[in-house]
Amino acid sequence: MGSIVLLDLMGGVALLLWGLHMVQSGVTRAFGAELRRLLSVALRRRLVAFLAGVGITTVLQSSTATGLMTASFAARGLVALVPALAIMLGANVGTTLIVQFLSFNVSAVAPALFLIGLFAFRRGGRTRTRDLGRVAIGLGLMLLSLHTLLDTLAPAENAPAVRSLLSALTSDPLMCILLAAALTWAAHSSVAVILIVMSLA
Repeated sequence: MGSIVLLDLMGGVALLLWGLHMVQSGVTRAFGAELRRLLSVALRRRLVAFLAGVGITTVLQSSTATGLMTASFAARGLVALVPALAIMLGANVGTTLIVQFLSFNVSAVAPALFLIGLFAFRRGGRTRTRDLGRVAIGLGLMLLSLHTLLDTLAPAENAPAVRSLLSALTSDPLMCILLAAALTWAAHSSVAVILIVMSLA
């Protein structure tokens, strides 16, 4: 029983990561040049840089991607330290907004996203419509994976072994920080790790 639950959890996490990848790749292909241009313009003022960090991270669903773009500008000497920090602060707020939105019970929207995404992907050819179809499918996969994670965790939450494991992991704050850092490094996505922890909570 425990191995089946663990396999279901791993499958849900894999589905979440793949959906996140599809959203990021779809948005990057559709609007990558425009997002980089927006970021380069926004870096001239702190408030605009903060708002751009929020917006771009919300669209890309990845503060890591926003950070990499900002770092590339900083490496070429195109941005000062303060606007770059404002971008990263905005990126963290954007991550929070994503997680807050996905915390609502919106799994019923997933089938509609699949249908819209499949139609756009099949009919779009090599255009932006195809990339937006990829984004819709990725969002659907993310919502479906969260639904799967919650369904998997529901019967397991009262199992003594699961409670003992979670209690051991969460008893030490330093261990929690190290575990979260390791998972984020492995997944290359703080959004995915936050969503998994949120499902456990």
